Amino acid sequence: MVIAKKGDCEHCGRFYRYTLWHSGFGDNSYAYCDACGMLGILNYLNPHVAGFPPLSQQYAEIETSWEPFLEPCACGGHFRRGASPRCPSCLEPLSPLHAAPHIEAQATGAGRGWQWQRNWSGVYCMAMDDPQAPGRPRQMINPVIKSEVAKTRSRWSLLFSFGR
Repeated sequence: MVIAKKGDCEHCGRFYRYTLWHSGFGDNSYAYCDACGMLGILNYLNPHVAGFPPLSQQYAEIETSWEPFLEPCACGGHFRRGASPRCPSCLEPLSPLHAAPHIEAQATGAGRGWQWQRNWSGVYCMAMDDPQAPGRPRQMINPVIKSEVAKTRSRWSLLFSFGR
């Protein structure tokens, strides 16, 4: 079960729900959609992701060298380095500095001195609550363009399966 926290948009003042993810614990890197702010999570165990160019820093925002390998977001935007989460109501980019106080106030480790990174590129990433399906995070797992070779192999293996 995902536990959503509550934040407020500095642009429209409306409240939103979000979930904070630690990329190191999830063994992934991530990017946000440049149009709607959806989170795209790229798991290192995915064989397609394993073939991407190496990153200078793992467990953080992707590098631009990964962008050509990613599918477009469902909204038509693109997962890009430098994009950020957006308010589900007004779609304006959220400021990591404005978000810091409510992120830290609701974090279990804050009482022991934990501080959030105050950016959208470090080890923590944020998935906004999906306004179309409340209680579910707006995220796309492994938004990877599958190569034509991989598509062809999977089709042939289905046609000539001797295991039946």
